[in-house]
Amino acid sequence: MRRAQPSDADALTALMKASSAYQGDYAVILANYAIDAAQITRDHIYIATDDDGRPTAFYSITTDPEPELDLMFVVDAAQGTGLGRDLFAHMRRVAAQIGIGDLKIVSHPPALGFYLRQGAARVGTMPPTPTAAWERPILRLAVA
Repeated sequence: MRRAQPSDADALTALMKASSAYQGDYAVILANYAIDAAQITRDHIYIATDDDGRPTAFYSITTDPEPELDLMFVVDAAQGTGLGRDLFAHMRRVAAQIGIGDLKIVSHPPALGFYLRQGAARVGTMPPTPTAAWERPILRLAVA
């Protein structure tokens, strides 16, 4: 696991957009979204890589206006291997190290079960928006 660098922006955007979880009806939410160097510099973004150094998963913690797990993606081929669980555990440790006690997660609906298994609690529902025409679960994670 390593901290993302501005030069990782294109690779992380490609990993995110290749996710089968965001195909079909869900593709619209990522259609005009790209990770950029400013985001990598501002946020806490960490990457898991394969033996050749290619990104296989990443997450992003934002702190403004409140601490939130903004992004979390695992390449399709690595899903079910425990990489997501390990990535989440790393995210939790980093959040604790930077002083976050409670983290918001606005979940992609198919990922809700994963977040619940990691200890997050559902606290509400985000209504549809122009970019996400579906409701999204809101969760809270006690970090410490």
